[in-house]
Amino acid sequence: MKKRLAVIALVASALFASTNTALADAQSDYQLAFAQYQTALANWNVALKADQENFKVAMQNWNAAIKAAEQARKNIATKFKSDADAIKERTITAVTAAATAKDKKAANAAGKIEMDAAIAVRNAALDSVVKPGLKPTKPKSEPAPTPPAKPAQPTKSAKPSKKPVETKSPSA
Repeated sequence: MKKRLAVIALVASALFASTNTALADAQSDYQLAFAQYQTALANWNVALKADQENFKVAMQNWNAAIKAAEQARKNIATKFKSDADAIKERTITAVTAAATAKDKKAANAAGKIEMDAAIAVRNAALDSVVKPGLKPTKPKSEPAPTPPAKPAQPTKSAKPSKKPVETKSPSA
């Protein structure tokens, strides 16, 4: 009888010990997976913030380049307008000072040549303005890491109910 009782106690303790060990293993596996998830999430956050900061800096540089190019174009246009106005004034003065039609024609031709030269200088200056390039694209963020699944809790065994289960007969 003592042997039987010892065997039953040994089997019962083995059953409970293995269940608790399995539960502990599942819990420690979950804790390890959760720690890895937290590390991955922290790395993801750092990478996301770095991408956003890089995009912000790229946009600031691009906007500065756009403004610089526009300012250069405006300066070139202003210089050309003042040069063109001066050429027109000189041409008008030369034409009114000319005594003969031939001199007037020569003054107009000289004014036209001078205006063509100013236009060529303006076009060359506009071509030399640095183009800012394409607008930076917003970075596409990778999806956040998914958290690990929690281990299943051991379910309690269902106690049999005291009421008998009523079954309907197929003939009724």
